Amino acid sequence: PLLLLDVYTSQITAPTVDRVRSTVTVIGLYGETIEVPCNNGAAKPEDLIFTKWKYKMDDGTSGDLLVKQAHKEKAQIQAMDGYKDRVTIAANSSLMIQGGSLVDQRTFTCMVVYGSNLDEHPVDVLVHKKPLPPQIKDKAKELENGKLTSLGVCTAADANPAAVIMWSKNGKLLVADGKTIIITPSVKMDPSTGLSTTTSGLQYTAVKSDVGAKFTCTAKHSLETQVSAPETFIIHCEWTTLPPGGL
Repeated sequence: PLLLLDVYTSQITAPTVDRVRSTVTVIGLYGETIEVPCNNGAAKPEDLIFTKWKYKMDDGTSGDLLVKQAHKEKAQIQAMDGYKDRVTIAANSSLMIQGGSLVDQRTFTCMVVYGSNLDEHPVDVLVHKKPLPPQIKDKAKELENGKLTSLGVCTAADANPAAVIMWSKNGKLLVADGKTIIITPSVKMDPSTGLSTTTSGLQYTAVKSDVGAKFTCTAKHSLETQVSAPETFIIHCEWTTLPPGGL
């Protein structure tokens, strides 16, 4: 039966019947099952013959995932790689990918063959993951009044896309001016997972009124905005002792 299907699809490639729809984009969650809709979830054609899912491989060529004939209950898994044990097809023809990861950020195509028609519906999949809760590390033991000091480093780990970190004092955003406030952001990607860790170092010039001030960092991400636990710092001030009798 598979051979007959391949022969059938190779014959209906004329422009009048082979239609590629515009690409849509879906966002899946890292570690969760990703649902890739076929034709935006539209109802199946009444004269459906079969539905086939394929995907764009890393080398740019097309790889087969599975095929589901209309008159059969079960789909035939065609994937021979890591997708072999991860893909199924739902009742509405959506492709279900278990254990979503960044390797699934690619184009999947649903091919629908019905009557004398062959339609293709490409879907770009993005996989998002919120970072771990932000933390302030490498904290200064104390801040010196009027002196630029490294206050700490905020880390928002294992995200996709990378989180953006912002610093605040008493709930008010700190803006770098290159002199009294210096913020140094960086992003590193884990080559094994593709997830990104954002760090942001804050150098801050304290003043006496900063005694008891609460510093926080915020990790902004498409899935969630998270705020670190507040930190307070001792402000060291040098006091000038006047000689007896004053000046």
